[in-house]
Amino acid sequence: MTPLAARAGHAQTVDIGAGIGIYFPIGALVQVGSEDMPETFYQQRLQTTPDLQANVVVWTSDKVGFAATISYSPSMLAVQDTSGLSDHHSSVVLASARVYYAFSPMPFKPAPGHREAPWSFYVGLGAGVVSRSGNVWTYTSGLVAPAAVFAVGVRTPLGGRSILRMDIEDYLSQAQFDKGLPTETEARMHNDVCFTATFAYRLVR
Repeated sequence: MTPLAARAGHAQTVDIGAGIGIYFPIGALVQVGSEDMPETFYQQRLQTTPDLQANVVVWTSDKVGFAATISYSPSMLAVQDTSGLSDHHSSVVLASARVYYAFSPMPFKPAPGHREAPWSFYVGLGAGVVSRSGNVWTYTSGLVAPAAVFAVGVRTPLGGRSILRMDIEDYLSQAQFDKGLPTETEARMHNDVCFTATFAYRLVR
C-alpha cells in the first residue's frame, strides 16, 4: 500500500452533518381494551411526520466510527376514545450515541490503479433517549425513556469533502407512564423509526 492510500484509508476523520427524513413510529404508546369493543377502547398513538437531524461521526479507522445524533419530529398524537378520534400537537426528540462498523471503506483518494467503491454500507448499535413533549401529555413521569438504538446505512462521496448518507434508525424503548401511581399505564414496547438522508462535510485529521 502506498503512503497516499494509507493516509486516505486510515486517517481519523470527522463528518459533521444535517439531515431530513421521515419519522415513523410503530405501535401504540397507550392502549386499553380492544378495538372490537369501542365503548371501552382507549389508545394514544404517534403519527408519521418529517424529521430533522444533526449528527457527528468520528471515524477512527476506515471501518469503525463513533456517532452522536439528535433529531426532532413534530409528531401529532392521535387519541382514540369513546368520543372518536382526535389529533393533538406533540413532539419527539431522539438522541443517541452509537458505534458504526462499515463493511467497506469510503476513501476519497484510492490507491493508484484501484477504483473506489461508490457506496459504503455500515451498521450501528448504541444507546439513546426518547423524549416526548406537548400539552396533550398529562402524565407526571415516563415522558423520557432510555432506548436501544439499531441502525443500518449507506454513504457515498459527492465531490470535494461532501458526503451523502442514508440511514434507517430504530429506537427501541419501553413506553410506560405514571409508574407506581393510580394512573399507571401498561408497559408497551415501542419503536421510533427514522428514515434519514444526511448531507455531511468531512474534516480530515
